[in-house]
Amino acid sequence: MRIFRLGLVNYFNTAPLRYRLRDLLPSRVKVIYGSPAQLNRLIAEGELEAGLVSSLAYAKHHRDLLLLPDLSISATGRVGSVLLFFRGPLRGLSERTVAVTPESATSVALLKLLLEDFYGLSPRYRSGPPGSAEAGYLAIGDEALLLRRNPPFPEVLDLAGVWMERTGLPFVFAVLAVHRRAVELFSELIGPLAGALYLSRAYGLAHLREIARRCPSALTPDEALGYLLGLEYDLSGLKQEALRVFFRHLARRGEISRPEDLAFVELP
Repeated sequence: MRIFRLGLVNYFNTAPLRYRLRDLLPSRVKVIYGSPAQLNRLIAEGELEAGLVSSLAYAKHHRDLLLLPDLSISATGRVGSVLLFFRGPLRGLSERTVAVTPESATSVALLKLLLEDFYGLSPRYRSGPPGSAEAGYLAIGDEALLLRRNPPFPEVLDLAGVWMERTGLPFVFAVLAVHRRAVELFSELIGPLAGALYLSRAYGLAHLREIARRCPSALTPDEALGYLLGLEYDLSGLKQEALRVFFRHLARRGEISRPEDLAFVELP
């Protein structure tokens, strides 16, 4: 019996998606947890049939991948967990070292776009921990939530907030991508898989206070609830447009070959 491998990120921000997922998934679906960078690599190497991968990973491998409709990790404005900690003023980052998390290619690409193209800065980037940087550190996910309590640098920039201010659009950090070959090999599973994800999301969003009380970071339940309320899990038309705009920027910078358009799984 073939096993369908689904990759998910085990950060707190995905907790509403995962709320009842284990009980709802078909028995042939095996969930594999990893960081965004790990899942990006696994899906690119064909080690996953589907996964919650970075928007950048989808763009880079769009010929092999399809989007599951209406699923994402996104935010309209500040998100609170994709943060540049820095020693101000911001213009002082030029020609100085900014360390970046190795866990999220999309957030690093967004940081470079914002600093270089929107602010006209020219930092040096290094993958590594905060201590390896002169002037700033990009943190994501649970690490960013923890560092908000004890920041490595005194100033903070919320990347999704800056993107919203400059473009008027939400930002889509991650999408649920499915390998085209998996849609053919597991055609009977795609509908139940999508249904399980949608239903788990619905249950999770209905129980945000309960999820907030179980936040593993240093946030209080009220702070955790406020954070979760700032996250969004759909892929509406406006968010699809936000992806297209982001991809156009990345293609202009030579980082990707821009997809002609977003391609979606056709659900039964």
